[in-house]
Amino acid sequence: MRLLKKDLLKETFKVVEIFRTVEGEGRWVGLPVVFIRLEGCNLRCSWCDTTYSYDGKSYTVKTLKDILQEINSYKLKRVCITGGEPFLTPNLDILVKSLLEENYYVFIETNGTLWNENFKDIITDNLYITCSPKPPLYFVNKELLPYIKELKFVVDENLSINHIIKPEFVNIIKNDIIVLQPESNKPEMVEKALNLQDQLLQIGIESRIIPQCHKVLGLP
Repeated sequence: MRLLKKDLLKETFKVVEIFRTVEGEGRWVGLPVVFIRLEGCNLRCSWCDTTYSYDGKSYTVKTLKDILQEINSYKLKRVCITGGEPFLTPNLDILVKSLLEENYYVFIETNGTLWNENFKDIITDNLYITCSPKPPLYFVNKELLPYIKELKFVVDENLSINHIIKPEFVNIIKNDIIVLQPESNKPEMVEKALNLQDQLLQIGIESRIIPQCHKVLGLP
C-alpha cells in the first residue's frame, strides 16, 4: 500500500460487503474483480436483488485503511464499487482516488441520479463509470453525463425504446455503449430485449444483450 495521508486513512465508509467474484454485467463481464458494496440507495426498484444494501443494518463501518488492506489481499487489479447507490456516500471520491493511486482499475455502477463535484479532479482512463438509468423517469444527472462510459438498461416491463434514445443519451449512444440486461434473466425479458435490439438497429444503433452472468455461474 502506498503511503497516504494518515487523516485520509482514517476516513470511514459504510460497507455492506467486500468480496472477490467475476464481473457479471456489462462490458467487464467475465473478468476477475473485487466488489465493494456500499450502503444506501435513493431508489426502490421493484426487482432490486440487493435490498439488504439499503436496509440500514447490514453494513459495517470500515476505515479507508481497512478497505485498502482487504482489497490488496485479493491480488487483483480491478475493483467495482456498487450499492445500493455509491454516489450516496459523500466521501466516495476519497475512496476512488485512493484506489486509483494504488493502480487499480475502478468501475462504478450508478443509477445516474447523483453526482459528486470532486470527481472532476480524478477522472482518468482507469475510472470506468457505468450508468443504469432506472424507471419510471430514467433520469440522469446532467453533471454526470460527460463521464459515463457505458449505458446499461434493465429490460423490464417499463423500458421502451424511447427511454433509451432520450436526447441526453445521444452522445453516449454514438459511442456504441449500450447494454440491454433482461430483468432477472427472465425468458420473457430476453425476448423483449431482442425486440428492443431490433428496433434500435432499424434506426442505426447497435446494442449488446448481456444477462446477469454471475447468476448463471452461481456466483455472488
